[in-house]
Amino acid sequence: MVKVTRKYQVTIPKEVREELGIKIGDEVEFVRNERGEFVIKKLERKKRYLEVLKDTVGALRIDKKQLEEIQRAIGESFHV
Repeated sequence: MVKVTRKYQVTIPKEVREELGIKIGDEVEFVRNERGEFVIKKLERKKRYLEVLKDTVGALRIDKKQLEEIQRAIGESFHV
């Protein structure tokens, strides 16, 4: 059990952090499963990079073909 702070923050228990491989600076997401429950998932770095890239496409005026080329290059060269 964890307690929610005044700022709606919680401490992820050590056992959960270790099981998920969560380190300082990592990002997590809360996802609703098929039973309607929320589960915590570590956001993988590659997925996060692609999300950031998609969020900035409009500002950079990159068309879909250029975005696909960038995503392919990230996928080919990404090392965790």
